[in-house]
Parts: sequence; structure tokens; C-alpha cells
Amino acid sequence: MNEQLFNKIIPPVLIKTERLSIEDIKQTDKDAYARLYLDDHLNKWWGYDYREDLNGETADADYFYNFQNLLKEKKEEYSLAVKKDGVMVGELVLHNFDEFGGIEMGFRFFKDCQGKGYAVESATALKAYVFNTLGATKLKSRCYKENVNSRKLIERLGLIMLKEDQTHYYFELIFDKK
Repeated sequence: MNEQLFNKIIPPVLIKTERLSIEDIKQTDKDAYARLYLDDHLNKWWGYDYREDLNGETADADYFYNFQNLLKEKKEEYSLAVKKDGVMVGELVLHNFDEFGGIEMGFRFFKDCQGKGYAVESATALKAYVFNTLGATKLKSRCYKENVNSRKLIERLGLIMLKEDQTHYYFELIFDKK
């Protein structure tokens, strides 16, 4: 884990695109954020099942909101809301900060917000932020082999597949500072 790279994220993050804003998840976003987590169809591609960590707690909007804030405090993961006209349409996540200047990006969007270009528009903007503002040297991503849409998005962002295992494809893009 590279805390130095994580520490370059200066909250509140606000990245604007033509149609969208990418920003810190706020208290007012917590209900929408919880809906992302509670959507089992989306989360089969996420690679993390929140139920494994509940320890008897209730998985409500406060739980998920507090969980993402805890991950920020621990400098493990930085979640961002993707918004269209002030309404959350999805999430982008930066995590797996490595000692070589690499950051992994993940994403998930509500089903009714897919196929509208929001993912590529916001992920392209976050890619620029990762390289130009944070100074990362490598952007990584991975997807389940069955998740064709994620693979297409990752490849559209310019990441190259490096390897695969039984479950995932692994991609990266080296930032050329020339």
C-alpha cells in the first residue's frame, strides 16, 4: 500500500465532465449508495459481498456510508459518486495503491444508467485525474471474465490485458510522461 499516493487525494474531490460530476460521496448520497451495494446483480461483478462483514449489524444506508468513510480513513480505498444533474448514477473507486505508483480503478453503475456513456465518460476523467493530479505511473483494473461490458470499458480506456486466471482478466496502462 502506498499511502504517499493516497495522500495526494485532497478532499473534497470534484471532477467535472461534459455531463457528469465525480465527487466525494456525501451524506445526501447515502440512500443511493446503499442501493448500489444492495443490488445483487451488480455485486456479482464487484467481487465483494458486504454480508460477509456484517457481524450482526444491519446493512442500512448508514452502514454503507460509514463503511466507505472507514476505508478512506484507513487509506485503503477512495469511493466517488458519479452524478448526472446532482443524482448519483454510479460509483468509481480507487484502491490497491501499490508501492510502484499504481492504482486500481473499479466502477459500477445502476442498471438504468448503463449504456448511456456515463461509465466511459467518468472513468476517462478519473483516469486523467489519476495520472495528472495524483501522479500515478500505472492504472490497473480487472473484471470477471463473464463481464463483457466491463472488459469493453477497460479496453476503451486504453488498458491492456496482461494476464488472466480462472476468474478474472487483469489490465494495466503505464503512464508515459513524455
